[in-house]
Amino acid sequence: MKLATLRHSVVKLLVFGSVLLYLGVDLLIWHGPVWHTMYGDKAPAPEPHEIVAEVYGEPLTVAQLNRYEAEQDALAGRDKPQAARRASMLMELVRQKLVRIRTRYNSKQLPDCRAKAEQEISRLATRAADDDAFDAWLKGQGYADRKQYTDRLTTRLQSAALLERAVAPHCEVSDEEVEQVYARLADELPMPASRTVSHIFLETLHKDPATVRQQAEELLQRVQRGEDFAALAREHSQDANTAPRGGLLGRMDDTTTRPLPELPLFGDNAIPPATPTLVQSKWGWHILLAGDIAPARKLTADECRQSIRSAIASVRREQALDAWYKSALKEGFFKKRIKTNVK
Repeated sequence: MKLATLRHSVVKLLVFGSVLLYLGVDLLIWHGPVWHTMYGDKAPAPEPHEIVAEVYGEPLTVAQLNRYEAEQDALAGRDKPQAARRASMLMELVRQKLVRIRTRYNSKQLPDCRAKAEQEISRLATRAADDDAFDAWLKGQGYADRKQYTDRLTTRLQSAALLERAVAPHCEVSDEEVEQVYARLADELPMPASRTVSHIFLETLHKDPATVRQQAEELLQRVQRGEDFAALAREHSQDANTAPRGGLLGRMDDTTTRPLPELPLFGDNAIPPATPTLVQSKWGWHILLAGDIAPARKLTADECRQSIRSAIASVRREQALDAWYKSALKEGFFKKRIKTNVK
């Protein structure tokens, strides 16, 4: 019995030893099936010298900071010194990481946004020629497949819900507050003179100006003889935006920021209402048809109540977001769960 027991023990040791040896080789040298099961979907841990910040144990690397800096520089030029710019961008990455971590830990209390993310991805996919083209675009953006992109978008939507939940209580605006703001700003809220305008446009760029003017005069005569202005605009106007609408430019205000401010729509030389008139701009010739001029006046409380309410809520939302980030960062630095080291 003792010999049999000894033999059994030796066999067990050999088996266990073989298993341990295999695990050691698989995990440390070979990176075989066991390693891929445990770590295959995870990015390798960055080297210490590559880390510029840690947020609750999760690293931010030099590569991430460089990529983010390049993205922001591509969007807008900056005149800050290099070190100041990198420090600012690093803090923005830290804030983004904080939101993702908070989102992950509060995911059960947040709405399930996956269906919404899938709908958005399906909408984006329709812009591509086919599924292969869309998948190629995703890979070009750094995503392995649609699932990874869906996961990322779902997290972004949940993060937005997290922040909205945090700031919503601070964004309520009472009717009394709206009335108080209107009372202070009523004299600064003018409604400029305005009128409805349509046109038939013939461009002169790279064309003989005399020929274009002759064509415009012929169209004007047709309108004056009673032909339908909208039908002629749809057929002959070279303004691709307004031609399908019968030449309708819409209601235009008496401001210098309106389209084609050089056209005589207001003032002493304004074209008369309901009278087709041929005028020239730097772009070409216009047959204008304008309505009556509504005189300038002050906006009423009812007309701007919603705009005032939205403006107050927007300011409060920005203030609440700023306070939320400051509080989260202060807590992280105080507990030494956030560490930064710009390189």
